[in-house]
Amino acid sequence: MNEEIIINKFSELIRDGTSIVEKSFRGVNHRQIKNFQISAKNLIRIRFGINSVYYNDFMNTYKIKPNTSKYDPETEFYKRLTQIQTGVLEAILDALKNGLTDDLFYQKELLIFSDLIDQAFEFLEKGINLAAGIYGRVVLELTIKEFAKKHDIDSDLKFDQIIIKLRQNSFIHQNFETSLRANYLIGTWAAHGDEKFNKLGKNEIKEFLVFIRDKVLNLN
Repeated sequence: MNEEIIINKFSELIRDGTSIVEKSFRGVNHRQIKNFQISAKNLIRIRFGINSVYYNDFMNTYKIKPNTSKYDPETEFYKRLTQIQTGVLEAILDALKNGLTDDLFYQKELLIFSDLIDQAFEFLEKGINLAAGIYGRVVLELTIKEFAKKHDIDSDLKFDQIIIKLRQNSFIHQNFETSLRANYLIGTWAAHGDEKFNKLGKNEIKEFLVFIRDKVLNLN
């Protein structure tokens, strides 16, 4: 799910939450509220993971208790809860729009990996194809592992298991999963000194490195 879709979905949920609060004087629509809460929780989980501060902020809203001194405690309680949950979503949306949600550690790792892939291109230009392939494989695998870790997916799993989980959780799509698997195989040939890699031409190895540079290193 790309960032634009996520931002639009947060905006939609904020409108839903605002609508629930405005209509609360007519009574509590539990079905509408539950749909709002589950959708919000799921969207935060997909974008930030269950260990993120944003997910915890939203879940902590459920610690709010009804005020039994109110004349209509149920209506007032759900109105207050929805207002606070909508406020959390508004804060998240503001952070997303202003680029304040990036994982700085992950971004630093990407800078290192970017330097490595630049080195791989240099090796390729000098005709040191095997070193270029090995560097590409290292960057591909480590970037995907860090990307998985960022989204609370076990990075100790095998590469194939990791990309399956990433796809199942909508962090990557089916075609990209297929491309990852195909390019990882090329890197594996290089890492193992397989004759299949030696049969690849310069342009094929360049395509492998370009995929890593332009697609893998741009995951967010």
